Amino acid sequence: MNILAEKQKMIFEEGITSEEREKRKEEFLKLYYQLREQNDDKFYSKLTLEQREKIHKYILLVYKTKNRFGGFSYDLIKDEREKTDRPIIFAITHVGKFDIEVVSEPIKEHYYLLSGDFEHIQGIIDAPFLGLNGVIYFNEIVKEDRVNATNKMIELLKENGNLMYFPEGTWNLSPNLPVLPCYWGIVDVARKGNAIIVPVAAEQYGKHFKVNIGKNIDMNLYGEGTIEKTRAINDLRDTLATLKWEIWESMPIQKRSELQGNEWIKYVEKRFSEWPYFNTEYINRLIYKPKDVVEREEVYGPVKKLIPNRNNAFLYNKRLKDNIFD
Repeated sequence: MNILAEKQKMIFEEGITSEEREKRKEEFLKLYYQLREQNDDKFYSKLTLEQREKIHKYILLVYKTKNRFGGFSYDLIKDEREKTDRPIIFAITHVGKFDIEVVSEPIKEHYYLLSGDFEHIQGIIDAPFLGLNGVIYFNEIVKEDRVNATNKMIELLKENGNLMYFPEGTWNLSPNLPVLPCYWGIVDVARKGNAIIVPVAAEQYGKHFKVNIGKNIDMNLYGEGTIEKTRAINDLRDTLATLKWEIWESMPIQKRSELQGNEWIKYVEKRFSEWPYFNTEYINRLIYKPKDVVEREEVYGPVKKLIPNRNNAFLYNKRLKDNIFD
């Protein structure tokens, strides 16, 4: 049992008072930083960028071996990145637990991983290899921690190190969005670190991945301010979505008669079975929610709870009902 992950899970338990929730949060953070401090004292946390770059080929060999023994494989649809003397941020679509190791194979180049999952990673067999290769941890509920991680990323890029970054912030388990709304922190980090962004889309089919690497994106081509940052992150999201579509188009066409109707449910269940501390509620808390976008459930959820009467009978018009209560 992962004690730290269990303590985090208890913070969001339903039915507890705000005082109890705050107490649990304090207990979690106390243990979290205690373990983070222990991790920072380990020898692999003190390696230099140059040392990590030299041992990366051995880490990659471990990943390849682990992937093969685990039955994981991949196809590379295309690789359109161009050579550059600037640092690179690999912007990856997030599909599950194993995409880091599998996507590392076609990327090949060394990178530091940006991870908000220390509470889930610590204590498992993957942790030392991530530590050897290079990882920047942060906790999404602590602003100071997020700021420190941002500063570390910019410092790394200025030293010409690379990053692996998941701009969606969590696994994409949406049945209809190729790419979730993306956090625009990657835009600021790229600009301040003078980095090139290389978009990478990945999809998982059982234990087989399909990877699609797009063209370099230069954030220096965008201006300052909210409007330009929004344009930049939207362009990145659109590019990742296009790469996803190209993956989907590479798959054989299935007839509707061949489908059972529960494929997506099984897919989601399989992803969660790979990482037991993840669930729908946890994923939803991490998804970036733009202020100008309203989720379908927010609109129609209250309507579904209505008690029919003369004043709301018009809502039960068949045409409306088909749209609201499907």
